[in-house]
Amino acid sequence: MRIHATIPHPKYRIVVYSQENHFYIEIEAGPMKQCYKLPKERASNIGDIQKWLDEDFLQRAHSIFENMYINHKDSINRNL
Repeated sequence: MRIHATIPHPKYRIVVYSQENHFYIEIEAGPMKQCYKLPKERASNIGDIQKWLDEDFLQRAHSIFENMYINHKDSINRNL
């Protein structure tokens, strides 16, 4: 796996890795990270990946990050 590209975004760190048959996309926000695989037969270049990362997808990812953060914070408060 090697870094293929970094996609600029004001809220997230988005890194695209290249594997033999997939692109592996990491979206990072603070202490949380979401990872996705896209088959290269569906997304063959960085332009396709940027289309996939549309506003609707990123809004849903944001909701997931909010839930992840609440879970993370609550566990720290309960246990540490």
